[in-house]
Amino acid sequence: MADHKAPITRRAALGGMVFAGALAAAKQPVHAQKWGRVYIFNTAPEKVELNLNRRALPAIIGTEREAYYIPDVIYVDRTSLIRDLVVGEFADANKLQVRFASHEATYEIDIDPAKHKLDRDLQLYVHRDGLTLLREGVDISDSVRKVA
Repeated sequence: MADHKAPITRRAALGGMVFAGALAAAKQPVHAQKWGRVYIFNTAPEKVELNLNRRALPAIIGTEREAYYIPDVIYVDRTSLIRDLVVGEFADANKLQVRFASHEATYEIDIDPAKHKLDRDLQLYVHRDGLTLLREGVDISDSVRKVA
């Protein structure tokens, strides 16, 4: 008899990635970073190329395995400098260009340091159709706007 497993829903997969993001953040020694980081996950099976505040970030390879995927992750440091002075780090106001083989989009991501303290890690999940930004498992995607 064949073993039939129900497909993993996007919500269940995102919940697993939130846990994985928390584990990745927990593995970093407290003294190893001055500010928090933004962990960026590619949730799609295809490679994504990113450009943050005028700097290309390492491509995040999407890994497809039969009926599920395993997200790949990179991290970017947060900074207290303003966006015009920042290249390749997350500031309070950011411009992120997302490029998949099939399409590309540009987003503005505003991270208010008064609401989201600089010493806290954030998780950014890149989907084919948008972004999800989390802080300690709480969705703060209202900080993300698609501009192109």
